[in-house]
Amino acid sequence: MDIGILTYYGVHNHGAVLQANGLQQVLKSMGHNVQFLSFERSYEYISEEQVKKYKLSLNSIPFYIKYMMNKGIGNILYNFKKRNELKVFRSASFDLSTSYDMFNGDVTVIGSDEVFSLEIGYNPMMYGYGLESKRIVSYAGSFGPTTIQDIAKKGKTDSIRKGLNRFDAISVRDLNSQNIIKELCGNEVPVVCDPVILYGYEKEMLEFKPKESGYVVIYAYDNRMNNKKEVNAIKSYAHKHGLKIYSVGYYHEWCDKCINASPIELLGWIKNAELTITDTFHGAVISIICKTPMAVKIRGNANKLAHLLSEFGLSDRIMDTFSDLEKVADKKIDFMSVDKILREKRKASMRCLISAIEE
Repeated sequence: MDIGILTYYGVHNHGAVLQANGLQQVLKSMGHNVQFLSFERSYEYISEEQVKKYKLSLNSIPFYIKYMMNKGIGNILYNFKKRNELKVFRSASFDLSTSYDMFNGDVTVIGSDEVFSLEIGYNPMMYGYGLESKRIVSYAGSFGPTTIQDIAKKGKTDSIRKGLNRFDAISVRDLNSQNIIKELCGNEVPVVCDPVILYGYEKEMLEFKPKESGYVVIYAYDNRMNNKKEVNAIKSYAHKHGLKIYSVGYYHEWCDKCINASPIELLGWIKNAELTITDTFHGAVISIICKTPMAVKIRGNANKLAHLLSEFGLSDRIMDTFSDLEKVADKKIDFMSVDKILREKRKASMRCLISAIEE
């Protein structure tokens, strides 16, 4: 079959790139021809100032001058190098030659990631509008932080309902998304695992092994995990256990090192870490597949992150505050049990994916 994937492949983080590639690799392993479908993203729900951050142009220069004054030259240089790392990976791995409205293949798969979210803007193609393929399905789609109330507030209830009702099959990544679709469309759709878990990256995580050892990985957006109490708690834990603190994928000046890594190298850094300290969904996902202990802080992403941890029996990895870091980190994880759950979820998710695309 000719399959097009419609997802947020261009997001400035490793998790988005790894989930997109993971779904592609799974579909290719099933013998399908796979490509990504290009589109112009809407930024209608964020300020013009924020748009300059997402859409690089000459208009972005004043924004980044101000950003540099606030964040420092180190952060700017780090993020430009990171952008290039992700661009190189996408160029080598993703075929983006076809626009979503020009693709007339067998199946368009929408997902994974927050393809249904309204946080930044409303993108009609993510709800099936303007697609010409024979079948339209979603795999592990998510509304992210968007709630049913947000949808109503933005006046998108009818358009999203009508769009989703045109899908031939839908699966989601979390309970919030499942509940929204049930309320909008009356359908009980399955919850499946993220493509990073589905694919597993078992070979790729062994391709890169850091020369360093004895470190914890910080995987958090660079505007988070900078609070003085959080930083002091992490430093205190690392000092007590003789560990270095490495921020991988994001810039945190207070860490011993800020490491710019390719998406595959990130897997190696986390696989060989003593502990991952994260507040992101994919930070937890990668730790699960790499069998690396984690301590997780949930912020505004409970819809997906808390659900993920509960699915794998890892709710005790959640820190209410960073004063819990030592207590959480000291708990042993039964990775045999986690692996058993992972295998079962992969099997069930594969059945859903095969059923969706092949009917």
